[in-house]
Parts: sequence; C-alpha cells; structure tokens
Amino acid sequence: MTRIYDALRKAEVRRVPEPAPAAPPTPEPTSDWEQAPSDGALVPLPLLGGVELSEDATRETLALRMNLENALADRVTRAVMFVSAQGGEGTSTVALQFAQALANRDVRVLFVDAHAARPVCYADDSQRYGVLDPHVASPSLAGVMTPNLAAIPVTEEAVRAGVTGAPVIRSIIDAAVGAFDWVVIDGPPVVESPDSPALAAQVDGVVMVLHAGRVKRPVVSRAVEALRKNGGHVLGTVLNRRVHEIPGFIYRRI
Repeated sequence: MTRIYDALRKAEVRRVPEPAPAAPPTPEPTSDWEQAPSDGALVPLPLLGGVELSEDATRETLALRMNLENALADRVTRAVMFVSAQGGEGTSTVALQFAQALANRDVRVLFVDAHAARPVCYADDSQRYGVLDPHVASPSLAGVMTPNLAAIPVTEEAVRAGVTGAPVIRSIIDAAVGAFDWVVIDGPPVVESPDSPALAAQVDGVVMVLHAGRVKRPVVSRAVEALRKNGGHVLGTVLNRRVHEIPGFIYRRI
C-alpha cells in the first residue's frame, strides 16, 4: 500500500499543469485622430526645442491666459488662434511663448502650425518629433522637450498648396477635446492670407499680435473686420516688441 501511495505522489509531482486558456484579445481603442482627414501627419508629436521665455514674457502670457479662460470658461478644451494683420509681427514666437508658458504650468497643450506659407514647425526625418525653424527656435533649447507640449507640424500638402484647410483645423480641434486643455494655433496674417478668416471661424477665439510702433491702425481695423465678418471672435490683442523708455523694474511698479 505504501509503495502505491508513494508512486501516486511522484506522479502528481511530475504532472505538468495545463496552460491556462489565453484571454481573448482586447481591441485597441480607436483614437479620434484617426478620423481626421489623412492629408499628412495629423498626429500630435513631441516638440523638440522652444523659444526664449523671459520673466516678463511669462508674466504677460499668464495674464493673457487668465483673460482667455474667463472669456472661454465653458470650454473643456480651449482653441485659440494667434494671428497678425500683416507678416513680420512675431506671431509665431508669441504663440509658442504662450504654449510653453501653459505647458510649464502642467497644462496639456497642443501647438498647431497653420501658417502654410511660412511654417515654423516641421516633422523631423523620422516623423516622430516636431522641430522648430532655427530662425524662431532658441539655440539654448535645441533638442529640449517641454513636458505637456505636443505639436502638429504643417503638412507637406499644405505647404505645396500654400494654405491650411479649415476642415483640417476643425478636425484637429474636435479630436483634441479631452486629450488637451488648450489648442494653440499659429495662423497666417489676415490681410495677406485669404484663408486666415476661414481658419478663425473654426476656433473659440482669436488673439491679434501687433508689432509695437510698426503696424498701422487702418490695417488692424481691416483685419479685425475681415475676421468678424467671417465668424471669428477677436478676444484681445498682444502688443509685441514693446520698448520701455524706463527700466523694467520701475515700469512694473507703475
């Protein structure tokens, strides 16, 4: 009896357990980005590089954020386009400064380059990262990745056409809802680009960037009128490249 019992115990030890049945494959969730028009890379990419963000610029961009949040309090994801009346006002730099300042405060930001005629953001050769034009990017931030900041570079098709289609911008904004807190769009100058007012109608609000001492009031008025006539909502202005006649620390106390 003991030998039979010992043999049964050895058999149990040697018995190889049957593998558990494999779990059924879990379907991967479908990203809203896949529903956007397939005219190029519309998927957000990590952004390498950045622009200079001084203490004054940070202070002013955060003040702008408060004003825009008050104006767009009911939005889950706020989509704002920065434009100028004419080229050379520094719109791309201001838009990037705003995006970086938000991202540095743990806000999820998507930067979209919609200035097809003079883009500042491109996909690198691997199509895995967004990179900035050297004329805009700060050399000290080369290769630096800002957390919470992604970018959708201008597509090759848009560059060839010279314009970014309004349906593309609308699809990007719709797909960003819930995934990002802000969508910051670098738009083309209004007077020089007939597509600018159509793009402005797709966003929650528009911020006009004005070069201090350079832009003329009639040009700005014509640009604002064109935006509003096409359904754009101008929420405010940024006076760029101001020159203070008194030291900055005194100016801030006034």
